[in-house]
Amino acid sequence: MNHPLNLKRQLRCIYLSDFFSGLRITDAVWVALLAARGFSLLEIGLAKSIYYTVSLLAEIPSGMAADLFGRKRALVLGGVLVVAYNLLIAFAPNLFVICLAMALNALSNALFSGTSSALTYDSLKQAGREQDYIQVSANEYQITNVTNALGSLTSLLHKFLGFSGFYLLSAAFESISALAITRLEEPIVTETQASRKQHPLRELPAQFAQLIQDSLRVLRSCPSVGRLILSSAVISGSNYLSIMFFQQRLVELGYPTSLLFLPLLFSNLAAMLGTEWGRRIHLHSFRRFYTLCALLCGIGCLCVGAAPALVGILGCMLAEGVLGAWLLHENRLLNDAIPSDQRATLISMDNIAYSLLMIPASPLVGAIGDIFGQAGAGLVLLGLAVALSGLIVQKQN
Repeated sequence: MNHPLNLKRQLRCIYLSDFFSGLRITDAVWVALLAARGFSLLEIGLAKSIYYTVSLLAEIPSGMAADLFGRKRALVLGGVLVVAYNLLIAFAPNLFVICLAMALNALSNALFSGTSSALTYDSLKQAGREQDYIQVSANEYQITNVTNALGSLTSLLHKFLGFSGFYLLSAAFESISALAITRLEEPIVTETQASRKQHPLRELPAQFAQLIQDSLRVLRSCPSVGRLILSSAVISGSNYLSIMFFQQRLVELGYPTSLLFLPLLFSNLAAMLGTEWGRRIHLHSFRRFYTLCALLCGIGCLCVGAAPALVGILGCMLAEGVLGAWLLHENRLLNDAIPSDQRATLISMDNIAYSLLMIPASPLVGAIGDIFGQAGAGLVLLGLAVALSGLIVQKQN
């Protein structure tokens, strides 16, 4: 059933792909760039809502495709799509094309979400090294944090790159990442995975149906999986929206676009510290860990939405540092709780819950900002809601 896998080479390819895909040079400025082109915060939030809608619809099918056809194939397709997204949005003339590009990006991320983690975990499992997952995962997070920080510095090149230049350079980085993915080996740890190529196309509907039944059986028999998925959506969603709308809030406070890299840069540095903290702690109570993380993220979101710029940056750092530790343990617990044959499918549900939250939250936070004339108004309400969720969980303990 198993075949030899060169784990060192596999991890080198994974880390190389993480490095170049982590150079997300548009993350620090995309809201400000679109706003500068005349789009309102509501329209920007709507475009992001399209992203989450497509992500929601594609998550389960993409995870199932990865489980049935192979994780490497899914990741290669995801790499091609993210390059296409960057090329399309670089020359987007209107909101419709931007929304179309967002849809391609969502489909790409759906192919990566769950699949990347599943491939890494099963690569270690095939080598008998599952116990090393949290360390390997921490290494991946740290590579991404470093490259995100480096990528954020490109906002200093705003006057030289322009809107199209940012996305063309991003397409080049993503192309290198996709090439690294093509060098990966497909991990095989079960008989089902070993027989993927032996099944004719006519058997695929039955295989999809069986995978759905098996996945639902896992969810029913392990309620902790559902709790992990829901709690992760709250922590991750509030963190992303804080950074997203803080860009425009800084512009409102008089900061030039060239300095919008600062929150993302310092947030990634905080995420590195949070990941190192998470690497070293041992959880005794997941419920208490969520309460702590929700309260800290809520406080960070409130600072981003209402405090002066420097305190707002500290709020971004607080939330991102907490997220670094949170994701490390949530991802490990989720992988430990689910079987290999349904791994990518069930981990994809993590992103489904996230998308269900973000579809209404993204335009709502933007609309509240438009109504009050301040980009941080919606973040204040969001921070209160996240902190309240932590208090509610604590009372249930």
